[in-house]
Amino acid sequence: MSGAGSWAPPPLARLARLDEQARVPQRNGELVFAAPWEARAFGLVVALHEQGCFVWDEFKERLIAEITRADAAGEPSTYYERWLAALERLLYDKGLVAADEVGARAHALRAAPPDHP
Repeated sequence: MSGAGSWAPPPLARLARLDEQARVPQRNGELVFAAPWEARAFGLVVALHEQGCFVWDEFKERLIAEITRADAAGEPSTYYERWLAALERLLYDKGLVAADEVGARAHALRAAPPDHP
C-alpha cells in the first residue's frame, strides 16, 4: 500500500530494541493482534512517535514499567492493555492530554468498531 495516508509498521529493528519483557507479540515474524483495538493502539503509538510527540525510548521505558507493575500486582491484563496503559501514562506525563481525557480516549479506542479508522 502506498500514497498519502498509508501506514507501514515501524522497522523491526526499532521493535527489536524493546527489551525481552516488552517485546511485541509476533508469529512467524508478523505482528499479532487478538482484537482490532490492539492494532489501533499499536498504530497510535507508532504514529505519535513518528510525528515527534515522543522518542521511542520514552515509550519503551513506560511499557517496561507498566508490565513490571502489572506483573507485581498480579493483574491478568493482556500485553496490549499494558501497551495502552503505557501510552496513557506517557501522554499524561508529557502534558499532551489531561488526566480525565486519557480514560475517555482509551475507552473510545477500545469501543470503536473494527472498521473504524
